[in-house]
Amino acid sequence: MKFYQKLDGGVLRSAREYDIASATAITGGQLVKLSEGKVISAIAAETGALLGVAAEAHSGAADALDPRANGTKIMVFDDPSAIYQCAAPQVTAASGSSTTLVFTAGQYFANDDFNGGYVKLVSKVADSTNTDAIGTVRAISDYAVTANTSGTFTIDSGGTPNAGDVYAVFPPVGFAKGNLNSGRDGIVLSASASLPLRVIGADIGFDKVNVMIKKHAFAVDA
Repeated sequence: MKFYQKLDGGVLRSAREYDIASATAITGGQLVKLSEGKVISAIAAETGALLGVAAEAHSGAADALDPRANGTKIMVFDDPSAIYQCAAPQVTAASGSSTTLVFTAGQYFANDDFNGGYVKLVSKVADSTNTDAIGTVRAISDYAVTANTSGTFTIDSGGTPNAGDVYAVFPPVGFAKGNLNSGRDGIVLSASASLPLRVIGADIGFDKVNVMIKKHAFAVDA
């Protein structure tokens, strides 16, 4: 994740130094939390309070060019009012129609979770008959779950999603579900936890989602 701006529109970044175990590996932009006073990575299905986003990498191994790489301090963007940007999560279509898009991990979410959001066509399989151009954005008017199997977006009328077509998903403001990706610097929709992040907007043109930490070590758990 990258620092984007503060909630009041300010763009000046501030970071503070925290203790970290010498061997702990953290990448720049990774979501982190505190454990026994030291910085560690968030987990995929994180539900606890976060400290912020790592402002530097800490490989946990000796590096002649970076004495901090296995040191005992790390800089973290820790402002509770900070807004971060990450890549929009993507889903692969299982099927669809001129007004629907079905994806197989959708059963992890609830009816209406994505209402008010958008999907954007990112890529099509080689033999896709989807008539939408790459980059086409369609609003989500409804979301319905088929228990234990899939979820269906009801979207603006357009091309029919083919199995294998890939869409970026821009959840509505207030969305706080999903899991963290393997790098702990973005959201995936392959499972759902009550994440300590909240979507507050998007930059659809650049396939980015804006998020804030809603459960912060220094703020009220909202």
